[in-house]
Amino acid sequence: MDALMEKTTDPQPVTVRLTATWSNTPIFTSGILKDGKFIATNDDSGNVVFAGVSEGNAIINRMLGIDYAELSELMTKAVNNRTRQRNYFRLYSQMLEGEISEDQFYKLIEENEDDYVVEETEIPTKERIMHALRLSQGIKNVDSSEDLSDLFSFDSVETDKQLAEIEAHGSLQ
Repeated sequence: MDALMEKTTDPQPVTVRLTATWSNTPIFTSGILKDGKFIATNDDSGNVVFAGVSEGNAIINRMLGIDYAELSELMTKAVNNRTRQRNYFRLYSQMLEGEISEDQFYKLIEENEDDYVVEETEIPTKERIMHALRLSQGIKNVDSSEDLSDLFSFDSVETDKQLAEIEAHGSLQ
């Protein structure tokens, strides 16, 4: 393994064609870690080679930049926020129809904020925004940065900043 480590040169951009083989037999990992990321090595034919062992799809998910726990958390937040919006408009409709008074409306909201109010307090990272953009493609009526902020509880000013930066660097697909 040390010999392979010595052959490693500076990382070069490559197009990845992912081929995966699942096995219960351990294989050795060759390459180096740089800035917390695995850098693959070249074999004698010039092919980029990565070999590693993980439980489940952890290595492939990491290589592809997929964090299913984070995606699950974002989707749960989106569903809960849509439920809060629905609850609010149901309550508002009850007030408009005279089933509850305006005072009762505001009292119910004040006493049960978590059921009716969408908090937009999270300062999103670029990665969280990118995950949210991918997830929101399949969600109805997410047409603006304001919709994105409402859905995922992101601070709207920070969301706009992140989206502008993503768009400026051409990372928005």
